[in-house]
Amino acid sequence: MSGILKTLVYFDLFNTPLTKEEIFRWSWETKIIDYLTFIKNLDTLVEKKVISHKDGYYFLIGRENNIFLRQKAISIVEKKMNIAVRAIKKIRWVPFVQAVFVCNTVAGAGVKKDSDIDVFIIIKKNRLWISRLLTTITLSLFRLRRNKKNIANKICLSFYATDDALDLSKIKINGIDIYLTYWLDNLLPIYDPKNIQNKIKMENLWTKQYLPNTKTNYIILPRWDIQDKGLSKLIKVFFEKSWEGKYGDIVEAQAKSIQKTKMKLNFASAQNKNTTNVIISDSMLKFHENDRRTFYREEWERKYKQIVLNYMKKN
Repeated sequence: MSGILKTLVYFDLFNTPLTKEEIFRWSWETKIIDYLTFIKNLDTLVEKKVISHKDGYYFLIGRENNIFLRQKAISIVEKKMNIAVRAIKKIRWVPFVQAVFVCNTVAGAGVKKDSDIDVFIIIKKNRLWISRLLTTITLSLFRLRRNKKNIANKICLSFYATDDALDLSKIKINGIDIYLTYWLDNLLPIYDPKNIQNKIKMENLWTKQYLPNTKTNYIILPRWDIQDKGLSKLIKVFFEKSWEGKYGDIVEAQAKSIQKTKMKLNFASAQNKNTTNVIISDSMLKFHENDRRTFYREEWERKYKQIVLNYMKKN
């Protein structure tokens, strides 16, 4: 039963109630539990008034308003997804881009109208800097890229990894990294012609020790599923062929030099600190200056302990 409660506590941090099926999939457990046992445990928590349920959603006591917040957020998420799809269509031509995932959509009730849209971009190894440069230029030209002045509904290009650096256990914070665990399981593969989603799951099997019930990949709605086709495919193939050898190495080095020079001018960045907030390498570019993973974990642990303590006092 603790796994169910821990799950609801975590999603409550984002004002998000969950359905029965969602709780089962994301239940924070140490081992696989069968569905009948899960249902029994869920009903027991409701009977003991540790959690509540209404209209098909389960939530912490006193947090019924989160149902309204989640339903209200549906239109906001839909709008942001449509913008994401439009933006990703613009960059599918970029050579060596293997996949683009939309992130952080599961906590729908926590999404705000004025927030940006996070994406995770996978690039072919040894061509990270070329692809990032062209992706940045393309979305900037179409005014879809987030910058300091324009944030709402803009694409945040803050996380890239090459296809040989998909094991993200290397960037976990010390101890349990609950945020990264759920983040990985909820990546939405908007552009994924080579099924990189499955490769990411295989490279991050360590998440199964916390989420043993997550067994299926996400199936994207047809209107959100972007494929290579037409002119964009021809352009992509042409440049990938042109830049796959030594000439491509030269172009990659030039692209890296241009971008690294600009990065060095950002004196306020955390790039020189020994943390996983900002990572700059030839296999990963991560620019999360305000990385709140430690905060979320501490709040999750504090809130869970408080609920358990309050229940013990009452009983």
